[in-house]
Amino acid sequence: LPSERLLAERFGVTRAIVREAIAKLEAMRVVERRPRSGVYLRAESQVGSLDAIVMKADLGLPFDLKESDHLSEFRSILETQAIELACLRRTQEDIDRLDACMSACRERFGRGESIAQPSADFHLAVVAATHNQFLLRAANSCYLATRELREAVFTDPAVCRRSIRDHQKIRDAIAKGSVTLARRAMKDHLHVANHYWRTQFATGEAAAGAASPAKHRRRRGPMTR
Repeated sequence: LPSERLLAERFGVTRAIVREAIAKLEAMRVVERRPRSGVYLRAESQVGSLDAIVMKADLGLPFDLKESDHLSEFRSILETQAIELACLRRTQEDIDRLDACMSACRERFGRGESIAQPSADFHLAVVAATHNQFLLRAANSCYLATRELREAVFTDPAVCRRSIRDHQKIRDAIAKGSVTLARRAMKDHLHVANHYWRTQFATGEAAAGAASPAKHRRRRGPMTR
């Protein structure tokens, strides 16, 4: 990366702010300091943290299809394993939390509002029922990174209705403590959800591609002046 002085000049901030930003990027394993050499970008796919993926989403930087597929795969592995522990460790408080999330989904859907957030809350409540903080931390990062994509997916009423039905099956299986039913319900739900994700991703890519010529023309203007 350029020196702190050059970065400060480029972004119009103090060197102290640049130093703080680099320190945060270093903590998230996005960059590394090399003694007497400088600051370098790290191989994100090999050593980057989940927080780095969340930061990328917060900055509005797009995922490519491979990243989207890997994130979806990660989510599926995490939640199908987590639901086994949820069946064994759930308390009445956990079931009550799942019910509250489902009620929020139904109320919002009835008002014609997005159920993206209460749907995510439901899945996080499932993972929380494992009472394993590291599983919950990983799941939380996954859902933070996919907020924009989920908002787009849940604009379809059919997706909302399907999600609510699936959540009821998952909730009932966890309440019964049936690992077999819970795993099957979660696996089926995530299989459909992954299909929606891929469809939405393809739609977004097509829209971005159609708009790109205009964007490029706008970008070339200032550069030629």
